[in-house]
Amino acid sequence: MLAAAGERGATATVTQLERWRTAGLLVRNEKHGAGQGRGSVSTAPAEAVDLVVWLSAHARPGRRPDDLALEAFGAGLPIPESTVRRAWLIAATDFRQDALLGPREASDRSAWIGDVADELASKHSGKIVLLPQRLRDVDARITAAGISFAMPELAVFDKGPTEAEPYTTRDFLTTAVSATLGGTSEFVDADLGAVARALGPPGAAVPVASMLEYSDSEPALADINDGHGLNLLPAADASGELTRTVTEASLTQLRAAWQAVDEMHRWAVSLCDTVEAELDAIAAGEPPPDCPGLLQWFYGVAFGLNRLLLRQALLEPAPSPKAKASTAVMLLFLATGMSRLRVMVPNGQFELLPVLLPPFLYRLAEMVAADLPASLRPDGSS
Repeated sequence: MLAAAGERGATATVTQLERWRTAGLLVRNEKHGAGQGRGSVSTAPAEAVDLVVWLSAHARPGRRPDDLALEAFGAGLPIPESTVRRAWLIAATDFRQDALLGPREASDRSAWIGDVADELASKHSGKIVLLPQRLRDVDARITAAGISFAMPELAVFDKGPTEAEPYTTRDFLTTAVSATLGGTSEFVDADLGAVARALGPPGAAVPVASMLEYSDSEPALADINDGHGLNLLPAADASGELTRTVTEASLTQLRAAWQAVDEMHRWAVSLCDTVEAELDAIAAGEPPPDCPGLLQWFYGVAFGLNRLLLRQALLEPAPSPKAKASTAVMLLFLATGMSRLRVMVPNGQFELLPVLLPPFLYRLAEMVAADLPASLRPDGSS
């Protein structure tokens, strides 16, 4: 194997091979009998040569094996499945909040979650950017062009915020931590409505926020379930739901989610470029006959999800492998949520998804729908 890899420019050594095998990055050689009592033969899988060449180029001192596993897997290389899933699970669930306040009795988990959220907000709210600069700049240009974010077509569906107090970065971080550690037991739909408003431009009409804040006869998101113990949103610590998302996903779905993160970044930059070009044309007195970029921008403001994805992509244009996997799990969780909604709300207008969702998320949702996780299958089969 070393000779074959060397012919392709790799400089791996026997010591490195053993180190990579010990870390779970390379499968062990296959052993089988040589026949006629001549002992056994150890053979490396043929596809392992590609992986050795890749590791030789990318494995540097200080690089964590899990990061290498994630990147090699995303590149389509044959990392052992157990190693792949372990790396994904760590990226999805290693929040580390439990260690921030030191050892503590968990007899009142809700109070503990509140303490953790407050502690994190105090330490990090000044470091968190609610809306990235490019997003704010585009919003400002749209307003300067005389285009209202509270146009009548949207404003008619928004009853206005329920809270008069401005929503701060600290509020955003507190809600995120509480939801992560406690699920729906730690927030109400109005909290999610406040997040949707905070992500929008000042004074914007945000129909989805109004739907969450004024539920009327509609069930709360926390109450949407299939009647058999499966909820739309995590009812407790999100790590359990994220673990299930990773565990039930096929390797094909995991790799597609990894690639979707790259597509999300390209989509975000392209959307900003398109809207800016449309605004340039409007400023020059030559408005285009249609403005698909601005239309998608307003979809994001009105419904929230696209705005959240745009924020994530612009804030982290070059994520670490672990951060990229974490975002990929978020996308996979959202895609799985679309399939859950199809089960729990079968009369939903799902024909609108190709219009409302970014292409990368819609494709991922369709992939999940075509190969449902075990928890969504009628017979629970694996």
